[in-house]
Amino acid sequence: MRFTKPEQFFIAAGVGLGAAASLAANTGWIAKGGTFPPFVYVLLALGLVEVVVSLLMRQPPGSLFTFPARVLAFALGVGVLMLLTGGLA
Repeated sequence: MRFTKPEQFFIAAGVGLGAAASLAANTGWIAKGGTFPPFVYVLLALGLVEVVVSLLMRQPPGSLFTFPARVLAFALGVGVLMLLTGGLA
């Protein structure tokens, strides 16, 4: 499967958001045992990125990225988060 340029950006954003969430968890900005685990912040940030990019490209939100791109972005983001923090919680 080949991803379009916006989908490649979205997947790279997932990796970057996973790294940002791990930085926030390691520095104490996000509590590791708090109400929301750090991977929820990755998921919410990916949703925000999708809406912003869709509006910038003048596409309806939800129609720019395919489901495999969304799953891959989330999986890579959580994978980077787990790698850098040592776990999910």
